[in-house]
Amino acid sequence: MKRRIALTASLLSAFVSLVPMGTFARPLIAPQSRSPQAYSVPHDAGKVAQYLDVYNTGSPGIYPGQYVRYSLPNLTLLQTTQADGVGSPMAFNAKRVPYFVDESPPSIGNFGLYEQPIGMKVVPAVFQFGGVPCQSSSLSIGPNGDFYVNQYCSNSVLEFKPGATKGGKPKKPIAIYTGGNLGSTEHPTYAVVDHKGNLYVGDSGGGVTYFPHGSTTGTVILQTGRSQPVTQMVVDKNGDVWSIHLGDPTPVYFADDTTCVPDPSGHIVRTDLAEHFSQGQFVQQLYTTPTDISDAVNEGVSIAVDSQLRVYAGSFYNGGSSFVLDYDPGQSCPDVPRTIVLAHGADPQVAVDSKRRLYVTDQADNTIASYKSGSTKPIAKIAQATGIVTPTYAGIPQM
Repeated sequence: MKRRIALTASLLSAFVSLVPMGTFARPLIAPQSRSPQAYSVPHDAGKVAQYLDVYNTGSPGIYPGQYVRYSLPNLTLLQTTQADGVGSPMAFNAKRVPYFVDESPPSIGNFGLYEQPIGMKVVPAVFQFGGVPCQSSSLSIGPNGDFYVNQYCSNSVLEFKPGATKGGKPKKPIAIYTGGNLGSTEHPTYAVVDHKGNLYVGDSGGGVTYFPHGSTTGTVILQTGRSQPVTQMVVDKNGDVWSIHLGDPTPVYFADDTTCVPDPSGHIVRTDLAEHFSQGQFVQQLYTTPTDISDAVNEGVSIAVDSQLRVYAGSFYNGGSSFVLDYDPGQSCPDVPRTIVLAHGADPQVAVDSKRRLYVTDQADNTIASYKSGSTKPIAKIAQATGIVTPTYAGIPQM
């Protein structure tokens, strides 16, 4: 029986829902003078170790969030850093050191930027500076080290110079990016900076605005109103940008299950799920599985691209199972037999390492699994610490 697509306004996404400020536990803060260790660790004759970094959203006032680092590929727990539970996904600088935005200490107020030093076991965050007006649903670091902080509340992306201030005193942004799709009805939900310093901003209506390096004037490269919010954006090895979003209820017709060229006279229905951009231009649409099969998908929550440009999309059917869709390089429709099927509520976050292994979080049972490229059977699986039940971001810094 054909499954009817149903969208719900009550759907919560860690990347777009804004938690009101209150009196919450603050991040553990180390002395500002502490020197971070290098993120890349040499081993085995010149090879470089990679790690999986996972952000587990907490519940303010109930239990804290955590930034957790695991070794690859065996997923051994290495380090945790406590956050409030209203932190941003982490971003990595050129040395692969993670940073995140979270509530500032009470004496400073509002939000600020933290460094997550590289260490072992429990590692306190190092407060860098305040001056961020409100919660951030994403953080990106440009090639020059500048921080780009997504601000839903002020309908903009703020750019800050790197470096800590004395006592973490507030900084003023050096640039404010707004306009394009960002207006009275749409707000930024995710932002990334490519290898050349160009800024791409996804919004609450599924659109994308492009800001060339050095310019605060935005150009719309994907119209808003096509879908629900952009939930994640990533940059691939070539500097191209990929975005994924919650459901687009508009049907797109195809001639049959195997043809991936839209055909208005066709009878097979798919919907938009993700987009590919290059040099400030829209270049490719990625579609869901057909809506009349058991592995139907209509909501996107995460995206990853491996070194051969194979795309993985963490997704789910609203009210049903969760999935990781697998797209062959250059293809716009997923390879259905390679779909990883997960339980309802998994809302998977995805990441890939330099060996093209895939890592998938499962919010339903609080686990992380690894897969060989193209396989639907995990080669390893671990359970996270009890009490941290909402993995909402997984990332591996690029080599």
